[in-house]
Amino acid sequence: MNQKLVFWTALNSYQSFKLLRDKPLSTTHPVQTEEWTARRIELFRRFTLPSILNQRYEDWLFVVLLDPALRHLTDPFLVPRHPDDRVIYCYEDGPALERLRQYDQVVMTLIDGDDMYSEDAGQMIMDCPDEWMYFRLGYALDVPTGRLWAYDTIGTGPFWARRIDPKTISRLDRDKRHPTHKAIINHGPTELPADQFCVTLHDINTSSHTHMRYVLQGQPRDIKILERFGGGG
Repeated sequence: MNQKLVFWTALNSYQSFKLLRDKPLSTTHPVQTEEWTARRIELFRRFTLPSILNQRYEDWLFVVLLDPALRHLTDPFLVPRHPDDRVIYCYEDGPALERLRQYDQVVMTLIDGDDMYSEDAGQMIMDCPDEWMYFRLGYALDVPTGRLWAYDTIGTGPFWARRIDPKTISRLDRDKRHPTHKAIINHGPTELPADQFCVTLHDINTSSHTHMRYVLQGQPRDIKILERFGGGG
């Protein structure tokens, strides 16, 4: 079967969709600003993109969805584009879907635009034959302090993948076939090995603190772990 591993993220759409469309932002999320978007891009470049480029399983695509309403903020980020043609930046998902539909099956793998996968995560995902799969246990990096924590998503984290026929995908951002990460557990996903993801805790993301379990002691150990995630900045 002609299949492809596809990482995908909406770099800044969570806040901007709510701000620019039908629903107001909740008090727990910052208002979309140029400063916020610039910070989000900085985190993506520092953490997320290197972790994907560092994958040992190399037969992947990385679809990065950008909000067309924020072109004036994100266009500068796209120039120059990353030279790796496996990384697809798009304001509309049509071009990405066209490329995905060249395959019989894609393994859609979500990653938030400020998080990381380990170098072995892609291979583990492709080795799993099941339709739905997810990572529950991993790490959390407190960016301001550089401390690394153990992290439990409690079955609702944004680190999941699904095998699917790309011809059945109508949209990448809000397609019903891509449920929110809180609903993934309802599909009975296979839990993949622990310690293959790392979330980042920073000035525009503090909600993850509620799921911390314990601190990993020792700076040398922290550095060694982050090497598996592309260096962690």
